Amino acid sequence: MNQQEDDQYPVIDPDALFPSFYTNPSVQMLAERSRWTVSDKDKTPINTRELMTTGRLWGAHEISDSCLVTLAELKGFLPNATNNAFYLQAQTDGLLVLDIEKTCPPEVAAELLGMSETLYSELSMSGKGYHLLLPLPPNFWDFPLATGKKVLREEHGWYEILLDHWVTFTRTEIPYERYLGPDEDTLPETPVWAELYASLAELAVESPSVDFDISAEKPVIPREEQILELMTRQPHKRQLEKFHGDYSRWEFSILGVLYNRMAAILVAFKDVENHPYDEGDQAWLLYQAAEKIIPHRDKHDEYRNDMPLLMNAAVSLIGRRAAVRDDS
Repeated sequence: MNQQEDDQYPVIDPDALFPSFYTNPSVQMLAERSRWTVSDKDKTPINTRELMTTGRLWGAHEISDSCLVTLAELKGFLPNATNNAFYLQAQTDGLLVLDIEKTCPPEVAAELLGMSETLYSELSMSGKGYHLLLPLPPNFWDFPLATGKKVLREEHGWYEILLDHWVTFTRTEIPYERYLGPDEDTLPETPVWAELYASLAELAVESPSVDFDISAEKPVIPREEQILELMTRQPHKRQLEKFHGDYSRWEFSILGVLYNRMAAILVAFKDVENHPYDEGDQAWLLYQAAEKIIPHRDKHDEYRNDMPLLMNAAVSLIGRRAAVRDDS
């Protein structure tokens, strides 16, 4: 960077600009873990090691120090970064993040913001949502199915608890007035953290999946194009409003519609083609049909279990349906 560029973009002191973040004891506890980077404008975490060594801007392909850095390294290399992203692993870190969405009603958000157990809080990237860093609740291990989840979501999509997930910290403090409910004369009643956690954790169910390797070569699927055309010919009738704006539940319901169409089509083609259309074939068909019919959003570029988000959802659905057949 030349002198003119230095004058145009002066290097900031992140510690001075965001003192409540960098001096927070819980953030400092995470600082030495090599799981830090920054997220780009599409909320994709970048491979900081690659950027350091080659200058190339790649996405972080794994959660390790081959891609990610400590917080001190990140501040030193990118002091002007607009955010600090961290991959949270609740069971290792002893912390959870409550992610309150911008769609959350103000009175509900105000109640959540008032929880006394909160260790650190900030505005989200939209400026209308919130991140709360919280300790593992005392009843964390009482819900074994929930401990293995990446996210626990509230039914309306208003907030979610992140357990094994990226968190993009803005480091921006929450204005005090946001803590007030509709009645600004009194602070809203605040929930107990353990009770809030239990309300979501008790809904967790086991998610069966099929034995599927996304890194393997895509199989040759007889009549693939014809099957996909038949699966996506008719528009779905599922309305997002019926799912309270929860995109994940809405998309999963559309996958269910596509699965039912696929199942009927494969019954007709299986004997004609003398091909079993196994669960791997079904996963690819369902994934490709979903990409055709479900509007793309940035979250689809994220990975779950080393698979694109929609592929992971397709595999999960096929596993659930297989489990139901086995039990019947």
